[in-house]
Amino acid sequence: AVVSTQSTGTGVHGPTPQQQKLFAEYPGELEDTDQMLSEARALVECSGSVDAQAITEYNEREKEISSYVRDVEANQAKLSSLEATIRQHRAQWYPALTDMVDKINGKFRSFFGNIDCAGEVLLSEHEDYSQWGIDIRVQFRNSDEMKRLTSSYQSGGEKSVSTILYLLSLQGLTECPFRVVDEINQGMDPRNERKVFEMMANVATISGTSQYFLITPKLLPALDYNDKMNILGIFNGEGLEECEHENMEKSFAHEHVIEKVRFRNSQLSQAA
Repeated sequence: AVVSTQSTGTGVHGPTPQQQKLFAEYPGELEDTDQMLSEARALVECSGSVDAQAITEYNEREKEISSYVRDVEANQAKLSSLEATIRQHRAQWYPALTDMVDKINGKFRSFFGNIDCAGEVLLSEHEDYSQWGIDIRVQFRNSDEMKRLTSSYQSGGEKSVSTILYLLSLQGLTECPFRVVDEINQGMDPRNERKVFEMMANVATISGTSQYFLITPKLLPALDYNDKMNILGIFNGEGLEECEHENMEKSFAHEHVIEKVRFRNSQLSQAA
């Protein structure tokens, strides 16, 4: 071994500062130094011969790991860019969406308050945007908690009330030429049916809003109608007797122009 030294200015060469620092890490006694040397030799002897194939595999694995690390770093940079793009696009539509849901919720809560019940409309958010949706929660009895509207928990009448009040909450907020509700009042108790009909009549006849078609086999007597509503009574069946106009007015309990539609199967009558 070649040990480089530096001149002390007196012609005698001593160890460099780096060598002095290295020497300071070793024992100062010769016996301790010999002990350390013996341990190092024993460690070398125990290691045995080095497998060249193992070294080759190690180098290959090291290259693979370096490649994977670069891929992860690239994917993380791409992910950060995509997340920034998502945040940018979300900022364009999210405030308008939450504002509309808040307006729908305000009307929905108000309508449910009119029938002495509670309801709310919430935006259901999810990490996966395809899982986003609207949650409707209702409470029809003071002893119950607010429950999510489902196909199994609420009764048929409660689901009908919730559905029509949600549709009314959309009135004026969504562009739709008309809405058709089929037998929505079936299963409602008379009190709720009367209140729901009154709210529907008031909201659906506002100028510039969607037209409503309510299809039902029956209506409660003495309901409130206005001049913007039309009642079409459909009578069908062979041998149906003439229905007097005044009897129809009395049947619907209102002073409104009613179009009487009567279907007869003339071919079957002639054939008979």
